[in-house]
Amino acid sequence: MHLMAEPVLLPLTEAFVAVVARAMREGDRLEVFATRFDDDPDALARDLVAMSRFGAVVAADGDPVAAMGAVECWPGMWNVWMIATDRWPLVARSATRWARIAVLSVLAKAGAHRCECKSIESHETAHRWLRHLGAEVEAVHRDFGRNRETFITFVWRFDHVRHVPSQQTEGAATAATDRR
Repeated sequence: MHLMAEPVLLPLTEAFVAVVARAMREGDRLEVFATRFDDDPDALARDLVAMSRFGAVVAADGDPVAAMGAVECWPGMWNVWMIATDRWPLVARSATRWARIAVLSVLAKAGAHRCECKSIESHETAHRWLRHLGAEVEAVHRDFGRNRETFITFVWRFDHVRHVPSQQTEGAATAATDRR
């Protein structure tokens, strides 16, 4: 019987993100490519890595399964993103823990006062996860996608962040995510 190793964090590199992008869940594929000029997963990986200041890839048994990161739009305002393969359930618990401890805490420490994520209306799996991470629905955008898809903006405001990581966790989070 093969036991899966504990999921691990890998650096946010174009090669790792491309593996995830080429095998994205259908909901992620519909969401992501509705806001791009093309459906090229390699171009997506290149753009995500180039734009993201913070991020990581979560792997199971050495294979990239999910990639997530944050793009600073202007001082204090960040856009967060995540894509995953159908193997997401294998890393969901670890990815959620990392997102709570590392991403949100590191962004708050970096001076974020707002983080947002736009998600296509049909992607209920993503909506549940965003709510689980503490995001609130702020707005609905009709005709937002290139084929007039409706999107929902989920938002975190950092005056409401409740979790403050320990210094040990904070140091590990910063090392795993900061790409300056």
